[in-house]
Amino acid sequence: MFSINIKGGLPIYEQLCGRITELISTGAMKKDEKLPAVREVAKQLGVNPNTVQKAYQLLEQRGLIYSVPAKGSYVSSSEEAVNYLRKNALNGFTKSARFALDCGIGRETLSTTLDSI
Repeated sequence: MFSINIKGGLPIYEQLCGRITELISTGAMKKDEKLPAVREVAKQLGVNPNTVQKAYQLLEQRGLIYSVPAKGSYVSSSEEAVNYLRKNALNGFTKSARFALDCGIGRETLSTTLDSI
């Protein structure tokens, strides 16, 4: 279900957060669906359980999942995930556009590039 690139530059817990966020936002994981146990994911990926726990904690802080003691972690509303992704995407886009403008790229070029996407 989850895959990571151990040799990639992005930390494993961030890769795992990104993948789970994507699954939630696309509807592949539904509201109140149980996530695999931390130890199960750690074993599947060949990583330390603390790494998976860190990812789950981050997802919970973002409101994408919730935990029930002695039961596990579950998907929160997928609407929350979509809103979270959109907010982050817009923040990233704003930073990139501001950087492009600071580098002398004109608004027309940015608009043309956006239209081509």
